[in-house]
Amino acid sequence: MTREELFRKNQQLSTEFELYILEHPEIEEKIPDNAMIVLVPEYDQELATKNIELAEANKEPGQTIVYIRITRLRTSRIEGLTLQVA
Repeated sequence: MTREELFRKNQQLSTEFELYILEHPEIEEKIPDNAMIVLVPEYDQELATKNIELAEANKEPGQTIVYIRITRLRTSRIEGLTLQVA
């Protein structure tokens, strides 16, 4: 996986996680302050492994790691769209 692919996939996961948190604020309350959040997509083992490796390499001493396991990701959250070019 290239750095660009890693970035793109994690950017998508991060955006979706933020949207999920907005809909489920009780999840955010369970995350300790200053924790490192690691998104672990179970549907993409290569990305999951890379994210775990990066977290372990970049963890600050004493920092808590919170692993967010994601079972699947929808292609798009958009249910309707209109495009108008003027």
